Amino acid sequence: MTEAVNLIEFQQHFKDEQACADYLASARWNEKPVCPHCEHEGVYHIKTRNIYKCKKCRKQFSVRTGTIFEESRLPLQKWFLAIYLLTSMKKGIPSTQMAKYLGITQKSAWFMLQRIRYAAGCKSFNAPLKNIVEVDETYMGGKKKRGKRGRGAAGKTAVAGQIERKGEVRCTAIPNVKSATLVPLIRDNVQIGATIMSDEFYSYNRLTKNGYTHKKVHHARREYVCGDVHTNTIEGFWSHMKRGVTGVYLQVSKKHLQKYCDEYAYRYNSKSMTDFERFSDWFGRCTGKLTYLSLISTQ
Repeated sequence: MTEAVNLIEFQQHFKDEQACADYLASARWNEKPVCPHCEHEGVYHIKTRNIYKCKKCRKQFSVRTGTIFEESRLPLQKWFLAIYLLTSMKKGIPSTQMAKYLGITQKSAWFMLQRIRYAAGCKSFNAPLKNIVEVDETYMGGKKKRGKRGRGAAGKTAVAGQIERKGEVRCTAIPNVKSATLVPLIRDNVQIGATIMSDEFYSYNRLTKNGYTHKKVHHARREYVCGDVHTNTIEGFWSHMKRGVTGVYLQVSKKHLQKYCDEYAYRYNSKSMTDFERFSDWFGRCTGKLTYLSLISTQ
């Protein structure tokens, strides 16, 4: 199956736990199981118990071991449906609605969604951005009641973005918008020699010294486009992300903001894929572990 056009076809394809387990095994190992404990390829399948055993370290494991599904008591069928719903809906889905769809508690649904977002940020789109790249920052957080707007607004968290025109986006929650924070982040995500478009914010003034061609528009002068110089692409991404967060999730905490950045960046970067292609691509990122305690910890 290359594409599921509706939920009925999706559920017919993943009709039981074995079908889900077979798909997960194929996505992880491509018919060549590898031990998640020692990475040895000498593995055999104990079909009567549906588990695997490593010939080297002698440890047993299941297809879930070493993935975000490990230690979860929920069936893979519910996990698969949750992944498909979150990755196919353009603005996301709240945990309350997911709980109703899956017949689970809101707490379990929230934990599932956080794990799915965590996986979307793992093994993310890592190729450096190049050619023409727009950079900008925005602020996310609760509704403003009084005080300063825009950069430096109280009670909000800064988010930095870099987006290649007709390419991908990188989105990162950051502690501040100082040059010492923004420039190294750009160096990590943008190829040296690229042309960077920004507004007149002073934190970008060191980009030329760091090997970039830097062009800017002066928003303070009400200049938004000057030839091919503008930041409309990254501002369009901010608009989509903010509408999704405020319209679907209402608001997100500073602690979990990066996971929502990963969710919207992943959705943008995979926009050319069909819903099922995006679902399949996500399984290339599902390794790793995220515990509930780490999510709710205040540290």
